[in-house]
Amino acid sequence: MVATMVDRRTMIAGLLTAFPAVAFVREARAVAYPSVPLRRWIEGQRSIAADLREGRLSGREWAAEVRRLAREVDVAEVHAALKRADVGSVRHGASNDPEMRNVWFMGADGKRMRLGYATKLFEFSPTNVVTPHGHRHMASAHMVIEGSFRVRNFDRLREEPDALIIRPTRDEVIGLGAASTMSDEKDNVHWFVPRGGKPATTFDVIISGLDEDEDPYRIIAIDPVNAKPLSGGRLRAPKMGFEAASQRYTVDV
Repeated sequence: MVATMVDRRTMIAGLLTAFPAVAFVREARAVAYPSVPLRRWIEGQRSIAADLREGRLSGREWAAEVRRLAREVDVAEVHAALKRADVGSVRHGASNDPEMRNVWFMGADGKRMRLGYATKLFEFSPTNVVTPHGHRHMASAHMVIEGSFRVRNFDRLREEPDALIIRPTRDEVIGLGAASTMSDEKDNVHWFVPRGGKPATTFDVIISGLDEDEDPYRIIAIDPVNAKPLSGGRLRAPKMGFEAASQRYTVDV
């Protein structure tokens, strides 16, 4: 049984890397929605998002639950749900950003499901980059559903008028089915670069408005490559504009 599951996942991974994610979204919608594992994943995300909002889970605990849920659903099931989803038009950010689409899962009644979290697709060409940036007042999870990424994370330790004080926490390559997470508590600066000169896609869960009486979210682009080293492995990374960051932070950085 174990060998069969491994072979099945290997086969699915091979099929998925052969076709762009957008093709799955745009092709004829011919599969039943949703599969039982996908329903469990959707409801699991709803439950842990509510627990994070209400303080029943810390950011670290929520991240651990996200990774557990990612292990329990096949990427192919996510693609099947995307065939039946209401996928928004492309939204563009800075010049080298990936294309972003809002996603709404559809219930059995044909209406958008109300989940308590937002879902999005980020579709990367081989040269698109999510440049280094920090977040506040939100949490997000990024599941790889096409290609692979080099992911670099930092903890934001302190904010100054023109810089963030950060500490590197992770630098790794993740592939199909893996999930990278970010919360105010942990890994709250991230940076995504597609690998291998191929398109890549993440399916994102976003929970905003976590801090009462604050903006729903705040995003700050920074320049860690030109950061000033501080004691204890810390870095003083200058703030910068997103368009300037998009020009500076290419796939070769």
